Amino acid sequence: MTLKQTAKRYAAVLYNVAENNGTLDEVQQALITINELIRTESQFRSFLQSRRIPGEQKTVILNTVMGAGGHPLISELVSYLSGSQATKILRVVADIFDHRYKEGKNIVSVTGFVASELGDHEITSLKSSLDEILGKNTDLSLDVDESLLGGIRLRIENTFLDASVQNQLQRLRRELVQS
Repeated sequence: MTLKQTAKRYAAVLYNVAENNGTLDEVQQALITINELIRTESQFRSFLQSRRIPGEQKTVILNTVMGAGGHPLISELVSYLSGSQATKILRVVADIFDHRYKEGKNIVSVTGFVASELGDHEITSLKSSLDEILGKNTDLSLDVDESLLGGIRLRIENTFLDASVQNQLQRLRRELVQS
């Protein structure tokens, strides 16, 4: 069985068990934490890949170390994984679970790029406008792009919208050149 197929099965089972137990939010948060640790901590990656540490011990260690930031379902999943593929499988499981979680909760990921920091009121207003327009709850993250003169660029999942001043100027320039 390929890595992707294995990860799909783990993610499906994990999602179903979490949904039946009413712990989707907690499992989602624990997966985010684990994914961040995999991405940033080489010692954590080595721990997950270790074949010397038995699965039961990994579960106990993770439950102890992660505390409130972890979840027993994730610790159990980790106990089944070892070797060089463990971190890869966990990352794919986290991605698949995240996609299914957001689909089930009617959440859409939106990344915005703005010229300067927005205030809390502006962020709240933007989020509520996006919620209303898209008909979904938005998971909004904003990044400052100092190369923008003004306006905003949005990435809504795999769709890009450009309402920046630069884009408007380029469009105006093209129209003037064509005239």
